[in-house]
Amino acid sequence: MQLESFFESISFISLKVLPLLGVVLLVYLIIMIKNVITCLKSATKTLDEANNQLRKLDVPLNTVAEISKSVDYVHDLTKESVKSVSTTIYQNMNQVKELFNKTIHKVKKEDKSEVTVEEVIPTEGE
Repeated sequence: MQLESFFESISFISLKVLPLLGVVLLVYLIIMIKNVITCLKSATKTLDEANNQLRKLDVPLNTVAEISKSVDYVHDLTKESVKSVSTTIYQNMNQVKELFNKTIHKVKKEDKSEVTVEEVIPTEGE
């Protein structure tokens, strides 16, 4: 009989406590869902703000891209100009060398023709 009375008392307690626990559980679920909804709204606002900031950055980034293209273009033109100048100098180096040699030979000939007597005859002090 004691076992029957035990089960009857557990049944009685369960009939009173389980609905109360169900209500408490529902209240916690409602609070949790409310917090999730609030969090999602906040996340949506944050994402919208981030999207607006990214849109504001598009214009300066486009400007930077255009400047970068201009710098690349100037760099390419400069490189081609330097190549052209160096090629021209290399191709005309023989002419420059010949002109330099002619000038040196001319100066040497002038030096030989302008020999003075003082250079040929040493003075007594030397």
